[in-house]
Amino acid sequence: MNLLSFIDALAVEMQLTGVSYSEVLASKATVGQIATAMANVSPVGSTSKLALQTIASRTTSTAKIPLNHLVDLGSMGQLGLGQKSPGFSVDASAMSMLTTAAALANGSKQVELNLGATIPGLASTTLAIAIGEPAQFSPWLTIGEKGTVVRTAQTRIKLVASVGGSNANLGGGISLLAVKLPLHVQVASAEAKLTDISCPTGHPDSLKVTIAARPGLASLHLGASDADNSPSAFADFSNPQSFQNAEIAQVSVKLLFLTLNLIGVNGSAAVEIANNDPTILTFNSTDIASKTIKNASTKNLTQSLTTSLVNNFSLSVSALGLGLDVTALLGTVKPAVVALLNGVTAPVDELVYNVLGALGVRVGEADVRVMGASCGRSVLVQ
Repeated sequence: MNLLSFIDALAVEMQLTGVSYSEVLASKATVGQIATAMANVSPVGSTSKLALQTIASRTTSTAKIPLNHLVDLGSMGQLGLGQKSPGFSVDASAMSMLTTAAALANGSKQVELNLGATIPGLASTTLAIAIGEPAQFSPWLTIGEKGTVVRTAQTRIKLVASVGGSNANLGGGISLLAVKLPLHVQVASAEAKLTDISCPTGHPDSLKVTIAARPGLASLHLGASDADNSPSAFADFSNPQSFQNAEIAQVSVKLLFLTLNLIGVNGSAAVEIANNDPTILTFNSTDIASKTIKNASTKNLTQSLTTSLVNNFSLSVSALGLGLDVTALLGTVKPAVVALLNGVTAPVDELVYNVLGALGVRVGEADVRVMGASCGRSVLVQ
């Protein structure tokens, strides 16, 4: 959809007249009003128009979204409603904007799911998701000149899984009673910075836009978090989480006529995925016209996320409340626990990637496209 036409329609929906685009964006609107405006500028009889009309009619939330969290028009915001910038047109994805608006309207920005035994190899799985807002002054779509930056939102995932295939007899009277995988993933904001825009020959077909893109850093932990029992702390991105050992497995040991069922295997692991150097992406006039997406990826992401954690596991064994020294069991128990967890890394990775993908986030990667440009201006979308 054409961005300025959408804002014109939204102003009508909000009963705003005689104002500039920036004044409209300084207001707030509901998801229903946004969907209605999008439907009003969609082609008559199109599938998108019908879909947007359905969304608008079924949206019951009255939460109002600051429109300047969605769009920043830069200097173009000074134009009055209905005015256009000669030679410069901006299109935006209606569904992507609507998804972002819905996320902003969800004040808690948290989701908790109990997936039961639906994941292969896992006896039970619970999932918690928290979505932070993008960094201040970084809307979903920005129009600006050299130096303009857009960023994605931070994301946290907490996945706790009970692993199937426990109760294994390890020999010597030692059995695994239960194995648990407490996984924490935090993805920081990715960013794209407009570093240059030029028309070397002076003609529009020589247009070239250069973007410095930096994928979001990611930290992964196996262990317990200080926010495990506090949903508000889990969703508070201003306070970093701290992690410590968690109980990963329970072990039973049979000694003659005595069976000890209170032996715990505790452990933790951490992996950081970083890429300090930005990737330079260049868009020509054809790329811009076709809305080509280009990718920047972290260079040190070479293996399964969960495998990298399991391989770095630090484990200890303790007899819970019995005061016994059972460290000698670690040589038998650790290989069995690691092997069992390695057997479920693929479905766990797939679940994490699918959840992040549904949120428009990928670990160690950033997708960037330039939606429209003229010499001196550009539009960035993540």
